[in-house]
Amino acid sequence: MRTVFSRIVLAASAALMLTGGVALAQDVIQTRKAGFEDYKKAMGEIKDAVGKGDLAAIGPVTDRIDAFAAKIPSLFPPGSDKGKTAAKEVIWANFPDFTAKAQGLQASAQALKVAAASGDKAATAKAFGAMADSCKACHQRYRSE
Repeated sequence: MRTVFSRIVLAASAALMLTGGVALAQDVIQTRKAGFEDYKKAMGEIKDAVGKGDLAAIGPVTDRIDAFAAKIPSLFPPGSDKGKTAAKEVIWANFPDFTAKAQGLQASAQALKVAAASGDKAATAKAFGAMADSCKACHQRYRSE
């Protein structure tokens, strides 16, 4: 009787751990989706600021992107490839490259901030294009459409 009870408790514990893991994976998926939505919004804000010549407005927005880019690798823990996600499995197979691409986004955000602070609209537009290219490079390899 005790052995049967122990097995039931063990099975129930395993089930809770598995469902808890799924819940955690879904939480991180929702967190990263929200972060990428804010990133998309930030890109629109920068595009508008460049178009208006309001380069002073760009610095705080690039700070948001920089902070988010620094978090990107932590938003893709093992097991978070299941559920409603556009993340390709190759992320986890090639995590160092994925991390490098996130660092590239971070560096391009910092470069955009410097360009905008210089007051040079052409340099700012070029840096904005470079940041958009770093986003595309990651999406082409690591995101399902």
